[in-house]
Amino acid sequence: MKRLFIILLLLQATASFAQTGLLGGKTGLHQQDANTLGFFRFRAGTGGTIATDNWGYTRAGKFVDPYGHWQQFDVWDADMEEGRIDGALAGNFNFAMGVTDDIDVGISLPIYYDHAKDYTGEAAWAGMIEGGLGDIQLYGKYRTKHFGPEILRTAVVLDMWLPTGWENVGMRPRHAWFLNGNGGNTYAYTADAFVLGLTGVAEVDYTKKGKPILWNSSLGFVAVFGDGSNTLVYSTAVNFMINKWVQPFLEFSGEMRIGSNDYPISPIDDPMLLTPGFNLKVPFLDFLGDINFAGGIDIGVRNLLNAGYDVDDEMDGCDDLMLEYKGKNGKTLHYCYVPHPLIAGIAKLTWTFGHKPVGDDDEDGVKNDKDKCPHTPKPIVVDSVGCGIDTDKDKVFDGLDKCPNTPEGVVVNVEGCPLDTDEDGVYDYKDQCPDTPKGVQVDTVGCPLDTDKDKVPDFKDQCPNTPEGAPVDTLGCPLDTDKDKVPDYKDQCPDTPEGAPVDTLGCPLDTDKDGVPDYKDECPNTIQGVAVDTVGCPLEKKHDLDQLKKGINFEFNSSKLTKNSYPTLDAIADLMKEFTEANLEVQGHTDIVGTEDYNQRLSEARARTVTDYLLTKGIEADRLRAVGFGTRRPLADNETDEGRALNRRVELVPFEKDGDTGFVDAINESVDLAPKTEPAPAPAPAPAAKPAQ
Repeated sequence: MKRLFIILLLLQATASFAQTGLLGGKTGLHQQDANTLGFFRFRAGTGGTIATDNWGYTRAGKFVDPYGHWQQFDVWDADMEEGRIDGALAGNFNFAMGVTDDIDVGISLPIYYDHAKDYTGEAAWAGMIEGGLGDIQLYGKYRTKHFGPEILRTAVVLDMWLPTGWENVGMRPRHAWFLNGNGGNTYAYTADAFVLGLTGVAEVDYTKKGKPILWNSSLGFVAVFGDGSNTLVYSTAVNFMINKWVQPFLEFSGEMRIGSNDYPISPIDDPMLLTPGFNLKVPFLDFLGDINFAGGIDIGVRNLLNAGYDVDDEMDGCDDLMLEYKGKNGKTLHYCYVPHPLIAGIAKLTWTFGHKPVGDDDEDGVKNDKDKCPHTPKPIVVDSVGCGIDTDKDKVFDGLDKCPNTPEGVVVNVEGCPLDTDEDGVYDYKDQCPDTPKGVQVDTVGCPLDTDKDKVPDFKDQCPNTPEGAPVDTLGCPLDTDKDKVPDYKDQCPDTPEGAPVDTLGCPLDTDKDGVPDYKDECPNTIQGVAVDTVGCPLEKKHDLDQLKKGINFEFNSSKLTKNSYPTLDAIADLMKEFTEANLEVQGHTDIVGTEDYNQRLSEARARTVTDYLLTKGIEADRLRAVGFGTRRPLADNETDEGRALNRRVELVPFEKDGDTGFVDAINESVDLAPKTEPAPAPAPAPAAKPAQ
């Protein structure tokens, strides 16, 4: 029996060794994938790990002898002693079969070997430094029906371990669930109980998106029907699909005890591996089937925390993870639990053969024997017989169709989207204005926006806020037929002569309200109520303020009236008594001879002299106001004698009362009927100019 076991062990060594549970899938070493073999296809494989560093087998390479003393395993020695190698091997033989396209079943037989120099003989006597068989593993994989995105594939794996492994041998537990959760004996090669595991697998195939990446991930739960520790198992890996011959990969995998037991939950002390490696399809042997080799390096992640392997650091917390081992002859030893070798080589070899699966040459998901359209290119979506689906019947297949819900009969482009000739974002079949200039904002039916609804689109409309219904010109601005700057829709006098001043309603101004508009009125200051002729002048001279003002004169450089001014002022008083609604503003003006301040005071004083006289004739104060403008409102050029003479004047202007005061001229708010003072004499004028009169 021992000879048979040694032969099997040597066979394993020639193929390198893989840790138990490595089932020879399509990709990687420790990763699970979502592929199945296919109906009546078979896969046989072997593989394993080899580690030559006994530091990794028990924590700090130590155990406790029956006397309570720590004993140390010696460092690795490459010399063979009696056919033994210092180090550890772990591997398996595995076989799987595809019972349907989506279901595989398989079996794996693990084989282990441990050896390290033990000068005390205690570990060797207990059987720790030997090899043996592990628990037989049975498994079934189901590739689930497709759901989600095209690049996703999923599977479920059911594992079953039978307690067939050898007891009384080995140093390091090969799985976290081997640990006796009740503190009893823990064996390196068996859980010593029936074990069941369920794992979910997800594969994301970015090659379907043109990227050479395949990402596999898995998460499972292992339940021990005995004293072992329930455990989570997990893996994730990125595979670089350079070509069909070589694919590098990087894996992260591990096991983590969960639940309550005598040992503390400590994920960092459980197996946790980082594994770089590669897959290699063996060339020139296709006539035998698919022969694949994979190799890599297992790096214990926890061991990276103590890369130099300081013994004191490694022993920290040893008492919390002390295992009990019952070896041959009832020999019992205690030693610290360790998760994994510091570093180990790992490899596998698989041979896939059997019934040649029906291919899918166009990779549309329909096998060739059922594919009625065998040359359908990606990414066209096909029906159950492999022919392209055109849901909206626009002659562009789903998968290529970027607008898959186009109404039937609509003309589309090569991407299956309805035409939009004017590129306004509204498809032609909806567009009621198919020739809209590019960049113009449109409404839901493709017509240029006309915010003010004046039938001139916004992109042309220079008056975008015209009231609805107002007639407009071609630029969208309201019509102004008589060009009086009052649009027709507001203009109550639409035939006003061009240039005539108008009010806000577009009607010609009639400032003195004599019925003759200002643009015709030759006497614009007529008192309201006075009868006028066709050009707005009073029919009677005694009613004509423009004539009456000519009789108002003052002594030279003074605000004192000349004697012949009084009859004129009496006539003005009579006029205001005849027309009791009339109000009169007396405006004083000067030429520019003299200082500005002097002329201003002189103009105010002269205007006040006139109003004061009218007050004495019984005219109410609120019907009068005096305003001095000084030099501010010339009628003519002050550079000539004639012009200056015209600028020295008194104007009589009717006004309407504003409120109760009647004195609201903004320019002369400070001017009132205050006590009069004779202005100071003007300074001597320049020789060529006459003094103000």
